Amino acid sequence: MTARAALALSLCLFAGVRASDSVTLLQLLGASKDHTVFALAATESKESAALKGNSDHTLFAPSDAAFKALPPAEVKALATDKAALARLVRAHLVPGKYPVAELKKLHGQELKTLAGTALRVEVSGDTVSVGGAKLVGTETRCANGLFHVTSAVLPLPKE
Repeated sequence: MTARAALALSLCLFAGVRASDSVTLLQLLGASKDHTVFALAATESKESAALKGNSDHTLFAPSDAAFKALPPAEVKALATDKAALARLVRAHLVPGKYPVAELKKLHGQELKTLAGTALRVEVSGDTVSVGGAKLVGTETRCANGLFHVTSAVLPLPKE
């Protein structure tokens, strides 16, 4: 990582800056202390290409707390199945950039993930949910897309 990218990443993570044109989704994910499980899933499953590539994607990233809410047997099964991890990562990625303002306009519609599953967008007051998971915090713009934190892990798509 270049010094400029490291500085931009630091600003995104620690100073509350919401935009960075030099940090990728993968770099932001890897540097987040609240997304260690999902970052490991992306790395272990070899599904990091979309997170570091040039195409724009929106990542709905479950926090570590969201993974802790899963049944232990499900977490153990994921940990031993790289194909399932790959499907899980793709199920949280949508082609294109979807800021909260745009998502609010899509109430009742569905976004198609890289896994081929549909995530229904729901809006209730100021709360936006995607695929049943609430978006928490603020979005972060990255060089190759948008990063949203979710309150839950999205369902694992079937093979």
